[in-house]
Amino acid sequence: MSSAAARPLWRKAALAVAVAAPVAIFVTDNIVSLQMISGRSMQPALNPDSNRLWRDVVLMDRMVQGEMAPRRLKRGDVVTLVSPSDPDLLLVKRIVAMPHDCVVPLGKPNSFVRVPKGHCWVEGDESFHSGDSSSFGPVSLALIRGRALTPVWPPSRFGASLAGLPEWKKPRVYANGSHRLSEQ
Repeated sequence: MSSAAARPLWRKAALAVAVAAPVAIFVTDNIVSLQMISGRSMQPALNPDSNRLWRDVVLMDRMVQGEMAPRRLKRGDVVTLVSPSDPDLLLVKRIVAMPHDCVVPLGKPNSFVRVPKGHCWVEGDESFHSGDSSSFGPVSLALIRGRALTPVWPPSRFGASLAGLPEWKKPRVYANGSHRLSEQ
C-alpha cells in the first residue's frame, strides 16, 4: 500500500476517535457508567464476601443528577454521592428516607429527624462499618452522582437486584412524617 493510500485511512480513524471520544465521555458522565465498589458498608447487597480478591462492579444510572433526582430516586435505591464532609470522597449508600419523611437515627431511639425538601437520608446496609446520615444528617440530593442498577461483575452476581429498603430499616421511617413504612 502506498503512503498516499494510507493517509486517508489514518485520517478516517482519527476522525472516528475524535467523534466517538466526546460521545463516550458524555454517556458515562450523564447516562450510564460502570463503578467499582469498595468497602464493607453496603454488605450484603454489595461486596458480600469481604475475603475475595475482587470487588463488585455495578452499572450506574447517571440520569439521577440535578433536577431529575427527586423524580427518579426513591427509598431503597443504592446511590453514589459526594461525601458532605469530604468533597474528594465518593460514598455508596442506600436511600432510607426522602424529602418530608421522618426517620429515627441509628443509636438514637428517642429522637427523629424530618428530612428537608431537596434532601434525603442515606445509610449503609452494614451500620457498623458505615459513615452515613446517622453521623452527618440529611444530605442534599445535589450530591448524588448515580443510582446503582445491578452488579455486572463478578459474573455470579450479574443481574442481582439492589433495590428495596431492608425490612429491618422500615420501622424507623415515617413516610411524609405520618405513618411507618413497616405498617404499609
